[in-house]
Amino acid sequence: MKRSAGISRDVTRAQKGAMEPVRLASTPTSRRSRGGWGRSASPAAEPIAPLPSIRKHRTLEGLAYQDIRHAIAEGRFSPGQRLVVSTLAKASGVSRIPVMQALRRLETEGFVRITPHKDVVVTSPSPVEFRERFLLMAALEVLCLREVQPTHAPLLLVRLRAQQAELVRARRANDASRATAADGAFHRCLWEASGLPQTTQLLQNLWDRGEYYRIIMHARRGGFARESLVEHEEILKALEAGNLMRAAKAVERHRLRSMRRLEETA
Repeated sequence: MKRSAGISRDVTRAQKGAMEPVRLASTPTSRRSRGGWGRSASPAAEPIAPLPSIRKHRTLEGLAYQDIRHAIAEGRFSPGQRLVVSTLAKASGVSRIPVMQALRRLETEGFVRITPHKDVVVTSPSPVEFRERFLLMAALEVLCLREVQPTHAPLLLVRLRAQQAELVRARRANDASRATAADGAFHRCLWEASGLPQTTQLLQNLWDRGEYYRIIMHARRGGFARESLVEHEEILKALEAGNLMRAAKAVERHRLRSMRRLEETA
């Protein structure tokens, strides 16, 4: 009977316990401290495991963005050309969603225009937009040179000289694509020497949007415009003289003259 009574008490306790709310082991409780009862601590943030599907999706979007942007910059998609999302997705081997998100990102940067009917068209700048783009580039490149520390100027000069030599070799080979790549590297040296990453990114976006016309213009001028080489030399000589302000003015002249040359091409 004693054993039976003990079992009965255990069952009663179990039934009572089943009716009580369950406490999570991770829920913090108030603890008694020397100074009395303290406040309940806030629950610690649980670490979140990686979400591979989201990470993969963002990677696909980034890859689609880079592929389409390069195709536009290199002239494989020309200004005014209509881009079909399903065709791009098939060519990239991904679904339509990352491609469409990549195109929306490119629209914010001015590479494409998406109509209300979801048609995607490579942008073709108007004369006003073209001029504004180059005026902005001129102002930003001058800003970059003014921000170059005098102690960094010798290394900048070495890098610029290397790119100028590559430009000369490309022009002799009548290779407009190679020359344009070296020209871009020349100007990126100027931008990056400023230590202004946001300005550098703005300039890169503006530069890429004019790449199509730049390649055509240089191809029509024997692989690379001789005038651009001369203008680069003016920048280099100012830097060799240690005169950053004169170099900044030379950069501004070069950019505005480039605008006129490209206007003739566009």
